[in-house]
Amino acid sequence: MDFQLIGLLVGLRYKLLWAKIRTRNGRIALFMAGYLLLALVGISFALLGATGGMVAVKAGKAERLVQGALTAIFVCATVTSVMLGFGLNQVFSDAELRRFPLNSRERRVARHGAGLADPFWLLFLALYLGIAFGVYLFGTGNLLLGALAALLLFACNYLAAQAIGQAIERLMEKKGGSFVLPVILMAVAFLPSLLAPMLRKNPAALRALVRVLSYTPPFGAGTMMTRANAAALGGLALIAWWGVGLVAALVGLERRPSRIRIAQTGSIRWETPFAHMAAWFGPVYAPLVEHWLLFLFRGKRFRLSYLMSLVLVPFLLLIWSGQGTHGGDPFAGAVGVFAVAGLAPAAAFIVNQFGYLGSAFRRYFLFPLDPAAALRASSYTLIGLCSVYVPLAAVAWVLFAPVSTGVRGMAMLLCSGIFGLFLFHGLGLWTTLFGPRCSDPSKTVGNDLSLLGNIVVVGGMIALLLTPRFVGEFHKGLIRPDQWPVTAVLAALAIAFYLISLRCASALLPRRREWLLAVLEKRA
Repeated sequence: MDFQLIGLLVGLRYKLLWAKIRTRNGRIALFMAGYLLLALVGISFALLGATGGMVAVKAGKAERLVQGALTAIFVCATVTSVMLGFGLNQVFSDAELRRFPLNSRERRVARHGAGLADPFWLLFLALYLGIAFGVYLFGTGNLLLGALAALLLFACNYLAAQAIGQAIERLMEKKGGSFVLPVILMAVAFLPSLLAPMLRKNPAALRALVRVLSYTPPFGAGTMMTRANAAALGGLALIAWWGVGLVAALVGLERRPSRIRIAQTGSIRWETPFAHMAAWFGPVYAPLVEHWLLFLFRGKRFRLSYLMSLVLVPFLLLIWSGQGTHGGDPFAGAVGVFAVAGLAPAAAFIVNQFGYLGSAFRRYFLFPLDPAAALRASSYTLIGLCSVYVPLAAVAWVLFAPVSTGVRGMAMLLCSGIFGLFLFHGLGLWTTLFGPRCSDPSKTVGNDLSLLGNIVVVGGMIALLLTPRFVGEFHKGLIRPDQWPVTAVLAALAIAFYLISLRCASALLPRRREWLLAVLEKRA
């Protein structure tokens, strides 16, 4: 066993992990992982502290409490491993390690030894052992059984994280995988908020969920930590069966070779649906609008953002307005969601319209037309594509609204959507000229906007969402359907602001040309 070379590979993984963390996406992933870990530690201390632990022991609920805490740690460790280790596993795959003078057993040890050496795994191991020791101090378990349960659960957790990471990497290799993955992430992120109210209202569903979770490794480990009878052996058998299954799944995924997609060429089609859509903008802008439609829908980032909003906008509308029924005004919450419906599908592209072109931005100054026509065509294209989501939100509201609003209420919601649509697109013209950033249209995740772009996107969405919600909570009845003329006036002002911004931005574009080129070509 060449431990020296294996040690060098472990050091290489640390260097790559540190290099990844220093990137923008790596810092975001590290922040999310740290936030999850901090919240998890706080919850663990709150539930398993001296007071909570003694209360649980006296009430006979120590086992359920420990099982819940272990489940939370298990999920957090899996998510953290997938976020921080995504991409690194490919570097340390068996195919890549064949470049080194290692046999099959040494490659296996190097691959999983480097994975286990990641610092966050040591933190989760400490949490597992700490819970086992805390349970022993409360006098409800055996120290040896608890330590064994913690070690077995830790191994099972690592195998589960590796198997899920391998499955995600295989999914990303398939056509359309970049769309399926965010759907899964959204389901994981929003599922707890959907399940919690339902479980509170339906105790039978909560009991059914607990029965399902009782067949998972954290529940088996919780039984081992809190009992010293035959039930502990049942928990041990449960973890062992899961370990065998996860090992088999991981071996199967590792033996499955990666697929390389080959671009296939086909016949050239001149009359595309985009050409028919662009014809609506007249003969002057039709070629440029068709160009922008083709450019946007060829990029993974736009396709993902635009198609994901088909689910996100109705979901946000139902959740945001449904939460208002507990003490606020659901109609006021819906007004805020309609205001952001026109910016959610393509917010990053609206505030950085030339940022995804790179040096290709030069071509607009070589065409036999006004260069500002490209900016106007881009804005028309984006506003046309995003405007579809305002009636989509209206359909979702008609079908699933928690309160009845009538025709005037619908008019107010639509005017709110028009207000947010034109206000944000008008601001996007200014950020395009004064806050651009060179970005990759093929990157599906990550925040690559400039400071000004982030201020407009994040600040604009928060302001448009929260302002009506807070007004509805603190002054209930102030936002009423019969006040729809007020939102109609605001919508008219937003349209005027957009038209003025478009005219001014078109005049400023030639003067900002050299600076924009320097930014987009990464020379500034």
